[in-house]
Amino acid sequence: MSRLLKIARREYLAYVRTVGFWLSIIALPLVIGVSATAPLMMMKTAKPERLAIIDLTGQNLGPAVAKAIVEDQSRASARALRAAALSAAGPKAQEAVGKAQARGGEAAGREALAAFNPTAAARFKPPRAKAIVLPASPQAQAAATPREAGLVARRDVADKRLDSVLILSGRDDAIVMDLWSRNLGAPVLENDLRQAVSGLMRERALARAGVSAQVLKAADGLKPAFNSLSPKAASGEKVSLRDRLPAIVGFAAGMLLWSMVLTGASILLNSVIEEKSSKILEVLLSSASVPEIMGGKILGVAGLTLTVLGIWAMAGWLALINFAPGLAGDLAAVLLGKGLVFYFGAYLVGGYLMYAALFAGIGAFCESQRDAQTLLGPIMMVMTIPVVFMSQAIRSPDAPILSALSWFPPFTPFLMPARIASDPPLVQVVGTTVLMAATVAAIIAFSTRAFHVGALATGKVNLKTLIGLILGKQAG
Repeated sequence: MSRLLKIARREYLAYVRTVGFWLSIIALPLVIGVSATAPLMMMKTAKPERLAIIDLTGQNLGPAVAKAIVEDQSRASARALRAAALSAAGPKAQEAVGKAQARGGEAAGREALAAFNPTAAARFKPPRAKAIVLPASPQAQAAATPREAGLVARRDVADKRLDSVLILSGRDDAIVMDLWSRNLGAPVLENDLRQAVSGLMRERALARAGVSAQVLKAADGLKPAFNSLSPKAASGEKVSLRDRLPAIVGFAAGMLLWSMVLTGASILLNSVIEEKSSKILEVLLSSASVPEIMGGKILGVAGLTLTVLGIWAMAGWLALINFAPGLAGDLAAVLLGKGLVFYFGAYLVGGYLMYAALFAGIGAFCESQRDAQTLLGPIMMVMTIPVVFMSQAIRSPDAPILSALSWFPPFTPFLMPARIASDPPLVQVVGTTVLMAATVAAIIAFSTRAFHVGALATGKVNLKTLIGLILGKQAG
């Protein structure tokens, strides 16, 4: 045991002491953070579109479109405030803010959020407006036809006096929209303007049919009071965010294992191949047993991977506590309240040992990275299958195909955590765990033999010899 721990310590320190290890810890969260916040940063830094509306309909449609744009921006601000309440203080705060907004607008909503979390209320900033509606130029206002208005709009956009110009023509049910924009690919306001004009056309068509504005407004405000209920909810009835968290956390646990296996496999393979080519592996075999060498390498790489994941998890947890304390509390309750942290941990350990032992055995037969890719290709293709099904497990965790695939040991550690939301039957949890443990034991036994023979073998990979070894036809 002491030799195993010494080998694990040597393997761990060999990577931790390198500059590349610490750069990788910093680089990946930085890339993920930038990718996640890039759309938000672009929205905050982008200047509002300078929009002018030229109304040739003679039906006062232009001012109505401008008013609809302002109202849509107000609704976007209200949604952002409710989202901030949810992340900062949970569903109850979100509900209270929504009711306050209905009574007294944004100011009342801010006061309601301040009652739950004053810091979040003070920190909240409404999203930047997409557009600022400016008056059209005198030449545009004097235009009599869409063609004349288009010539003026083209000049204004080309000279960068405006970012977009909307020309409205036609009448009643035959409105025509001509949008001039500096953005050749996808005009920023295209969808918003389409929806605004379509809504106004509908309202006016109903008004011509005799429906009053009051009735129409009341009809648009009709919304059902929707309650999501389930006997599996913590309350026995209403489903809350905390009830939905296990599915999300289970999917994250499966992806965590997948990334851990993928990262650990490359490190383990590189270590075995490098030590075999430099004859260090032969020296180790003269002073330690095969289980000690292979176990030490697997344990060292596991510690290395867990160090990286632990640092990232700590950073993420601190970010949650600071920016979304309500979500952090729900997450802690989900992991610790039902013992899910042990459930996920069991499958994480089993899955890692299964694949790590397999990769270590394969690495002992490889003289170069090219040899490793030849043998690892089929394994990596198999590993992509559970990733495809994990995303579906969030919506349909009880699907028969998912239940069946969960019994296949190579898929078990990925799919069972993802299916936790459906509260799988105890027989499935126990059965798949026992089957996975038996498979791990068998793979470790086979990989130990393969590691011993492969470490002393020379030349290129002989797949026939490897298969014969696994089947027990190769002499040690």
